[in-house]
Amino acid sequence: MLKLDTPINLDVARFLHWWRGELSFLVPARLRKLLGKASEYLVLTKDDDGLNAVYHDDEGIRPLGHFTLDDGGSRKRERLLESMPTLTEAKVLLRLTPGQAMRKTLKLPLAAEENLSRVVAFEMDRLTPFKSDQVYYAARQLERSPATRQITVELILTPRNKLDALLEELAVWGWRPNIVDMAGDSPLGAYDLLPEKYRSPRNPWPYRINLALAALIVLLVIVLGVLPIWSNRSLALDLEQEVKKASKTAKEVESLRHEMEDLVHQTRFLQQRKRAEPAMVDMLQELTDVMPDQTWLNGLQYRDHRLVIQGQSPSASALIELIEASPFFQNTSFVSPVTKDTASGLERFQIASEVVNGRFSEKPASSE
Repeated sequence: MLKLDTPINLDVARFLHWWRGELSFLVPARLRKLLGKASEYLVLTKDDDGLNAVYHDDEGIRPLGHFTLDDGGSRKRERLLESMPTLTEAKVLLRLTPGQAMRKTLKLPLAAEENLSRVVAFEMDRLTPFKSDQVYYAARQLERSPATRQITVELILTPRNKLDALLEELAVWGWRPNIVDMAGDSPLGAYDLLPEKYRSPRNPWPYRINLALAALIVLLVIVLGVLPIWSNRSLALDLEQEVKKASKTAKEVESLRHEMEDLVHQTRFLQQRKRAEPAMVDMLQELTDVMPDQTWLNGLQYRDHRLVIQGQSPSASALIELIEASPFFQNTSFVSPVTKDTASGLERFQIASEVVNGRFSEKPASSE
C-alpha cells in the first residue's frame, strides 16, 4: 500500500555525484583529462607471480596481460606504453585482494555521518583487530535509515607495513599507482588507501581551471546581480527627473487652480450680493408703478430689506394686494390700523413689506 505520508530522504551529495557521472560522457575526453576527470584506469592486481593489468575506459574493459616484477616485466611494460600512448594519461589503480585487505560492513549512529572518518578511527580497535595507526583505511556510507537513526558504512583497510612493502616493490619496477582500493562491487576509485608519501604531485591545471571557472561564475553572478540594479538606477534617475518636472508643473497647475477658485469665489460672492441686495432705483421705480392714482406717500423707511411706507389712499386695503403682486415685494401687511382723514376724506395707512431683488424673482416683473 502506498503511504503518501512517508518522508522522502534525499542524499543530495550522492545524487549530484551520480548525476555528474551520468552526464560526464557529454564532456569531450580531452577536456575531462584537462579537468582531472578522466575515466581511463589502468587497474593492477598483485598475485604471487606479478601483476595482472586491465585497461578500463568509456569503451569497456581490455585485459593487457600479466607482468612479472623483474627486468622482463619492465621491458614488457615499456613496449605496452609505446603501443598504447593513452596509458600514460590513465590513472593507475592498484586493487588489493581479500588476502591483502579487509572489507567490513558496519552499523553506526546517524550522527556519525557528519564526521565519518574520525568516528571510524576512534572506534577502529573496537571494530577491527587493529588500531587506527596500524592500518590504512577508508570508509564509505552506503545507506541512511532515519527510522532506526543508523547508517550503513562499508570499511576497507589494510595493514600499513603490508601496503608500504607492496608499493615499494612496485616502485622498484616502475609501477606507481595513483589510487589504491580493494576488489569488490564498489566503483573504481570509490576508496583510496594510497598513503600520502606515495602520492605524485597533482597537476595544477585542473585546480587553476576550476578556480578560473569559479571566478568567472562569481563574476557572472555579480554582473547579473549588479547590471539590473544599475539599469534600474539609471531608469530611476530618469524617472526622478521626470517626476521633478511633473511636480513643478503640478504645483503651477495647483497654483492656477487656487487662483481660479478664488476668482470663482469672488465672482459668486458678487453675484450672491447682487441677487440678495435689491437696487434702490428699481425698488422705487416698482413702488411708483404699483401705487395707484390719488394715493399719496408722505413717509418711506428702508432698512435691512424691510420697507415701511406711510400715506393716504382712497382704499388702503387694496394697496396690500397691489404691492404683494409685485415681484419686488413679499410678506406685505399693515403696521397699524387704517384711519380716516376727515379733512381729505382719504384713509391713512402704514404698510410694511419685505423687499426682494425683483430682477431675479421667479415672478416676471411687469413692464409697461
